[in-house]
Amino acid sequence: MGRDSGRRWVTLPASVALSILLPLVAVPPAAAAPEKGTTLARTPKLSQVGHAAFWDCPAETTELLVIVNMLTLHPATILNISFTVRNDGTTSCSYSAQYAGVAPGPISTAVTAGPCGSVGYEIENSQHHNIWPGARVVNCPALGGRQLAAGASVSGVGTWDQTEWDSKYRVPVGEYTLIVQNTHFRFPLRIAGS
Repeated sequence: MGRDSGRRWVTLPASVALSILLPLVAVPPAAAAPEKGTTLARTPKLSQVGHAAFWDCPAETTELLVIVNMLTLHPATILNISFTVRNDGTTSCSYSAQYAGVAPGPISTAVTAGPCGSVGYEIENSQHHNIWPGARVVNCPALGGRQLAAGASVSGVGTWDQTEWDSKYRVPVGEYTLIVQNTHFRFPLRIAGS
């Protein structure tokens, strides 16, 4: 094995080597940024906060936090909807809650979400049809008035078991939307096959 006297190995400084190789492997800036006039897709969040009316509490001074436990529901999973309402106003306001027992009597300190709850919500399918609770008359237990003091908050929960109202069968696989407080808060839901 002889050595070719006409060829020599040249050692380049690291900075020069990187400046030659980097353009070959790096993503060009145009590919990393969205095109002008487009936006990046946002990942749906498990919580939303904003102002909304809550019975007699005006939207301007009432903050509502809504949290769900998941956005993709697999068979036998339950969607949990938690909420906290805070009165940021300077005076108290009133809301409705179920009686703790027989009406008239004490009003429950536990508030719920749903057609008979303190916070309303519904589930729509991809054709925007209300599948839960649906367009029907709901016979609710007796409700009474409670005061939400200035600076105070109240919290509660609701659930959805992936069925239509008064049904024991799971809704079809597909895209749905949880709507809380008359469209103020919207969560995209996906019912998965497995």
